[in-house]
Amino acid sequence: MSILEWQKSEERFLEQTFEHKLTVVIGLVIFVLFSTTLFYFSYYGFVENVYFDDSLYYIREIGLLAPIIAMAPFPVLMTIAGFQRVLNYRNEKTIKLMVKLMLWAIPLYIVLSIANSFYIESKLVRKGYSFCHWYTSPSFRGPDVWLKNDELCLQDGSVIISDIADWFEVHNEQGTEPTLNELEAFIKKTRMELGR
Repeated sequence: MSILEWQKSEERFLEQTFEHKLTVVIGLVIFVLFSTTLFYFSYYGFVENVYFDDSLYYIREIGLLAPIIAMAPFPVLMTIAGFQRVLNYRNEKTIKLMVKLMLWAIPLYIVLSIANSFYIESKLVRKGYSFCHWYTSPSFRGPDVWLKNDELCLQDGSVIISDIADWFEVHNEQGTEPTLNELEAFIKKTRMELGR
């Protein structure tokens, strides 16, 4: 027995109204793009956060990205359902399977996100990094910031988080270790420019 049943539909896709065809085709394109984006972010989250370069002085970690692969059944099965509709096959069973798998995928994603975050955080601590709450965005989806030198975590930088991130990224790219005096001067200058 195959997982997906391919039964011919009595309704012919080519006999449907133009609006219905357009809706199916646009939906299919959107879900193909969504699938591609989902796999990209999963790959990015895995490579950037699990296999990070420990010579960096500043790391932005998003432990929620890598386990997003658990959501893959949704766009994949929705894309298959769209193709079934376009090719005049019934897609009701595919959609039901998609819903059933998503009921398992959502809790799996939550569990994997928690496990992945603990793994990444313990790895960062073992490598000598310390968490900097002043540079971490208050948003739940925002990345956590980890620094090689905890003295560089300054409260004054909390109002210019994006500028701080850019400044640290430049040092990461150049491979030069930032100093506390350089950071304090940068924060003072940037806050004066912004009038804060």
